[in-house]
Amino acid sequence: MFLQQQLVVLVPVPVLVLVLVLLVSQHASGLQVFEGAEFVQLPCRVKVSESNGSTAVWDQDELRIPTVHVRQPDGDYLKDQNRRYEGRTAMMEDALLTGDLSLTLRRPSFTDSGTFTCTVRRLGVELHQEAVELQVKEAPAPVWLWVLVVLVVLVVVPVVLYHRVIKKPTAAVLPSETVEIREGLKSVLLPVKTQKRLHGVRVEWIRSDQRNIRIHVFENGQNRSELQEDNRVRTKMRPDLQESRDLSLTLRTPRLDDSGVYDCIVYRGGEKLLQKAVTLRVKESLMEEVEVADREEFVLLPFRTTADLPAESKVVWSRTDQHNSVHEYQNSQNQEYLNRTQMNPDALRTGDLTLTLNCPRLEDSGVFICTVYNNQDGRILKRKVLILHVKVHQVEKVSVQEGRRSVVLPFKAPSPLMNEASAVEWKLSDRENKLVCRRCRDQNSPAQDHEGHMMNEDLMRTGDFSLMINNVSLTDSLFICSVYNEDRKILRQKVVVLIVRGFQSEVVKVTVGDPSVSLPFKIPAPLDEDVRVEWTRPDSKQTEVLTFKNGEIRSPKQVLGYRYHGNTEMDKDLLTSGDLSLVLKRPRPKDNGLYRCTVYSGEEVQHMKMVTLSVGEPLDGRFTDRLLSHKKRKTSRDPNPENVRLVEVLNSSMNQN
Repeated sequence: MFLQQQLVVLVPVPVLVLVLVLLVSQHASGLQVFEGAEFVQLPCRVKVSESNGSTAVWDQDELRIPTVHVRQPDGDYLKDQNRRYEGRTAMMEDALLTGDLSLTLRRPSFTDSGTFTCTVRRLGVELHQEAVELQVKEAPAPVWLWVLVVLVVLVVVPVVLYHRVIKKPTAAVLPSETVEIREGLKSVLLPVKTQKRLHGVRVEWIRSDQRNIRIHVFENGQNRSELQEDNRVRTKMRPDLQESRDLSLTLRTPRLDDSGVYDCIVYRGGEKLLQKAVTLRVKESLMEEVEVADREEFVLLPFRTTADLPAESKVVWSRTDQHNSVHEYQNSQNQEYLNRTQMNPDALRTGDLTLTLNCPRLEDSGVFICTVYNNQDGRILKRKVLILHVKVHQVEKVSVQEGRRSVVLPFKAPSPLMNEASAVEWKLSDRENKLVCRRCRDQNSPAQDHEGHMMNEDLMRTGDFSLMINNVSLTDSLFICSVYNEDRKILRQKVVVLIVRGFQSEVVKVTVGDPSVSLPFKIPAPLDEDVRVEWTRPDSKQTEVLTFKNGEIRSPKQVLGYRYHGNTEMDKDLLTSGDLSLVLKRPRPKDNGLYRCTVYSGEEVQHMKMVTLSVGEPLDGRFTDRLLSHKKRKTSRDPNPENVRLVEVLNSSMNQN
């Protein structure tokens, strides 16, 4: 039923006719209704032959729990109904008998706007489906308010025109803020939060202290970083800023030259809505630890400070346990470190005072101090302490998934070590140092490979001492590679911890006709921002289901017949919650199969879970009732264990469904 109301208001000014649109109107695209209406009816009519004995389901796909109303042959089934629709939906009592499956929605509100789907199923077979687009608009104002509006317009319009045309509007400016950190942190947050609505905005972060260089843009729900290093983006914003209203910028690996003024500017169209300045101050690190393996090619003792130091400055690298200096900028060197140390020849101008120490040895371990003096008065301008650890062994973790047949334990030797190496041995430490593989420089010494494990035949020339492990087992865990000289002295050792990861597995059963199913996977939170989460179908040609990367959830591009596009969901806040579960809407028999969730950090697998989904056909209640009744009568007369077992199975199946 459609209602139409037309009101004409006359005022003692040029005649204005105000027409209020229909309270409820229907278009080709769907329904429109005003907030405050008592109800709205979403139409859905089908053939009686389709509705009789079937199940009618009303869904709203935009919701995480999409079920709005379910009508079964024996009445309403509202167990899985979304809470926002509790007590607000109704269908005619004889809906399935007449084919009129229209849904009455009481007290429609703005949040009800969206696409509602009416689906008719019988025994898992979809007989009919149609969509209704509902748009809930703000309720029209009362007549007296229209009169007031007309009067106000006559007064306000000139003022508005003045501010819009003559006087350009100004953006809201939030109080500026200063953030101070020391270099060496993984990331820093430049905070900006607002209470303004951020629909349809463009957000720009610029360096106002460097000719307004743009470093990050957020537009149309997409992040674009323009500050990169080694092909890795260094800036990031939250993708859900419309809900969170958080415009903060995350800057990764902050450095001294990142110090400056960062402006966050928000635009809508060509109009500037908001602006805030954040001053970042990155201070020098006063102490740092550096670790390196014995006989590596070189090690860097980093010290980056402000550029353009006085030309008369003196830079001295020294050790606390020695009287002589290790290295002096543009001056003589300690004989012990002769030809082993070097600095940037333009160090004073660039501020990069880093010391390069070639071929570090065990005895180089100690505390190094870099001091910058004013040559005229001896005053100390800068100072930094670095603790150097030179170790005979390296430690590395290698992860491999259970079921892999082989894995490589990496060990690449530096040139100085290759020149002195005479033999290389790999042993399995947690099996009483059992010898796994051995290679010698001496051609007369035979190579030894055990259990099919292999090393490079030309390893003494290439320096690749890596070991190929075959037939990976759960007991393989701790391997040690030792490099010996001719006197059997250990030149270098590397410890490789082999982690064989098993995977979780679970079976999830659901019945055709259920509105959705969750494939559960929860891991400890919070998660690192750089993780990548992938849900895939390893047993399907279309393997990709859903991917989480860079704070965004992406579904595969829609192609003909692709059943996962727009039909799957994940928790948008999974980095905080650790809930990686996949929600699959309207499961069908062709969704049966194996689903795999893999969590990556870079290219390394951190977690994995396999979930087997079983979508079963619902049992016909009338058939099972007759069968149970028959079996009960038969077993009461002549009990048979097989018949009794069949009754128990049927009872169990009925309870589960």
